Amino acid sequence: MTNRTTNFKYEKDNIIEGRTIKRLLRSSSEADKKALLQNDLVTQREPDVQSLPPIVFTGKIYFVTSFEDCAMICAQVIERIEKHTRGEYPIGFDLEWPFSYQTGAGKTALAQLCVSEHTCHLLHLYNLTKLPQSFINLLKHPRIRIVGVNIKNDIWKLGRDFPEFPAQRVVKNNCIECGVLANQVYNRSCRWSLQRLTAFILHRKINKDKEVRVSKWHILPLSTNQKKYAATDAYVSLLVYLTIKKKADEIRLEKEKNGREKLITLVTQTEALKIMQSQ
Repeated sequence: MTNRTTNFKYEKDNIIEGRTIKRLLRSSSEADKKALLQNDLVTQREPDVQSLPPIVFTGKIYFVTSFEDCAMICAQVIERIEKHTRGEYPIGFDLEWPFSYQTGAGKTALAQLCVSEHTCHLLHLYNLTKLPQSFINLLKHPRIRIVGVNIKNDIWKLGRDFPEFPAQRVVKNNCIECGVLANQVYNRSCRWSLQRLTAFILHRKINKDKEVRVSKWHILPLSTNQKKYAATDAYVSLLVYLTIKKKADEIRLEKEKNGREKLITLVTQTEALKIMQSQ
């Protein structure tokens, strides 16, 4: 029953996308239609998730449980970013927490920060009474962009669980919703889950094993499967963002190129007209 419902939802989304695409093509010039089709923005369909190869984080995972270690790692990340990089710096981000059907969502247990395609930090926060200041400074850093799917909900939850965390400020200044960005770049209108967006953007399948997803994240030690699952979610969030950003840059450069070509054509036509008029 669940699979049939899910498939129907995907099919409904594709029908809506089809109508949007038809309206977009009807209102576009021939040159714009050609550009849209060449960019594969209106022809790309969502793949069957279950048929895709899996994606798993294979880089280094640094797992810490104490206030001091959490503070040290965050301070080191800030130092590296400020010393060795320029401009905005994206971090794949996710949270895990225990869930009970009787009491609902529990306190945030784990924060996942994927700072590169090769390094992911897992910070166990459940036993902390307050967050390290360096952790807060990292997430609100003016150059940091926290990327993920439904990422703002995670930030709001962090603020509810730790009142000293400036959730409103971070949501406003530091969060990038990959689902919203994907809709803008690929001309779609979907409500994405991380699983669906990973399938659409990366053509890979992430592990959403329910046994791990709803496991006891607050109880130490975490298993190898839990760590791998948590790191992969943050890693995929970063990879999805970087892929969408690359596509957006390609589209922008193509538009700039087309604009230059149109300008050159216009100038050439103008010069030719002047020559004809002078004869």
